[in-house]
Amino acid sequence: MAFEYTEITDPLFVENKGQTGEDDYIMVRAKQYSHVPIKIPNWTPQAHCYTTLFKQYEQELLEAEVYPDDVWVISYPKSGTTWTQEMVWLICNDLNFEAARAESLQIRFPFLDVSLIHPTDTSSFERAKNTPRPRFIKTHLPVSMLPRRYWEVKPKTIHIRRNPKSVAVSYFYHSQGIHYRGSMDTFLRSFVREHQFYSPYHAHVIEYHELQDCDNILYLSFEEMKHYLPSVVRKVCEFFGKAYSKPELELLYQHLSFKSMRDNPTVNYKSRDPTKKGEQFIRKGEAEGWKKELTPEQIQLLDEWTKEKVPNPEQRKLFE
Repeated sequence: MAFEYTEITDPLFVENKGQTGEDDYIMVRAKQYSHVPIKIPNWTPQAHCYTTLFKQYEQELLEAEVYPDDVWVISYPKSGTTWTQEMVWLICNDLNFEAARAESLQIRFPFLDVSLIHPTDTSSFERAKNTPRPRFIKTHLPVSMLPRRYWEVKPKTIHIRRNPKSVAVSYFYHSQGIHYRGSMDTFLRSFVREHQFYSPYHAHVIEYHELQDCDNILYLSFEEMKHYLPSVVRKVCEFFGKAYSKPELELLYQHLSFKSMRDNPTVNYKSRDPTKKGEQFIRKGEAEGWKKELTPEQIQLLDEWTKEKVPNPEQRKLFE
């Protein structure tokens, strides 16, 4: 068996799972990982949080095809993924704004592994398989769970990360808009116990940054995009061998502005359905919005969590 499944027995989780909507959560650990080119000595992957749906799709995950002309965007959830996807798709498609506005990002950039956490009418792996090439693929998978073919093919990939406090706040509102029924405080305490989808968070980020001989991956951060978008766009253009004029790039910056993204129904998925309650998919887009959302006690909780999980000072810079 390629994966090991364990029930979550943490008392806080058990106490709240019926009220929060997390009854079917499970921890999954990859047992076959020697093919992952990672520099961490004696590395063993940790278990990650999914739903029991994972068992149904594990073979499709293992056997997922990967092509040399694929473009992948990888992240832990709520790290600036949608923003990055839209930027990457446009840069790789000659800044075709008309085509971008005509088709949902979900279609242009399928979410490979969503079937592992949410019921879907069609397998997300099947959808990705049937997407016309060149494909654009989104995933939140950790390094230990990427399809084996990924490491053989090494498609062009962007990895995006974000400050953990910003991730925590954004993840709470996102989850609340879909299924979560608990308070922010309960969510945060579950989050630091690694009991939210795709957790553990720090391990995800560190492991991607500790890969070796992976020049197919360009690393970005949400904060860098927020404060230095033109610089990030230049790096991404160079990575994909693209060049655009200054007026063309100004149109791209305008398209990628928070207001434009928030008001764009092809990327801000939930805004397309006025009858659906909850927060918009793209909510505030702030680099340090957590300062307005979290109490001093919650900030301390998250900061102490990062200190505990990331004792290496160099690695801790990834979470600033």
